[in-house]
Amino acid sequence: MSKKIYSESELVEGLTPYNTHANELASASLTEMGLKASESDYTTALKRIEALLDAELNTPEGDELEKLISFVEEYEDEHHPI
Repeated sequence: MSKKIYSESELVEGLTPYNTHANELASASLTEMGLKASESDYTTALKRIEALLDAELNTPEGDELEKLISFVEEYEDEHHPI
């Protein structure tokens, strides 16, 4: 991933308690954070998904699995459109 370091003030610019929920911050996409995923990141995510396939919902592993699946879907939509 290319790494652009944002300051805390840049990350929260425009956010108020009235327009932001904690879950929305936690699910920001790589593009929204100014990061670019590499093929290596994608491959690593696929391997980790395979290891987590039996994870139960609402557990740390289940949450990680959901985030990884979202990442892979976003990556595939951008780099391998059907």
